[in-house]
Amino acid sequence: MSDSHPELFDDGDRRDDRPVRTDRRRRALRIVVLIALAGMLAPLVLSAYGVARAAAERACAIYALDYSANATSSVSFDLFAEGGAGWLCFARVGPGDRGILLGNLGVMPAAPRPAAPGRDA
Repeated sequence: MSDSHPELFDDGDRRDDRPVRTDRRRRALRIVVLIALAGMLAPLVLSAYGVARAAAERACAIYALDYSANATSSVSFDLFAEGGAGWLCFARVGPGDRGILLGNLGVMPAAPRPAAPGRDA
């Protein structure tokens, strides 16, 4: 018995060896998959950024008030900071002040820990 199935072909011997998907279709499918993947990851990245920025602003405000009672705080993210990538905390005392770098809070900052009772800070 033969492995050939002539009923599947129009004229009996013609075989179509072309790929099922053309290069154009494969490229379009790859583009659609990349767009879908970016669409799924974008909300996660933006959410993590928002949470990290809010945490950095709160922690920096505490550090700035510890530095001076009338200081204002600001944060900025720097990939190539001296201590590594992270949120930099600045304290500004006067209106024309450029700001004093208080420290690098890290990529995902946490609230500062209070000093333990009975210890000097």
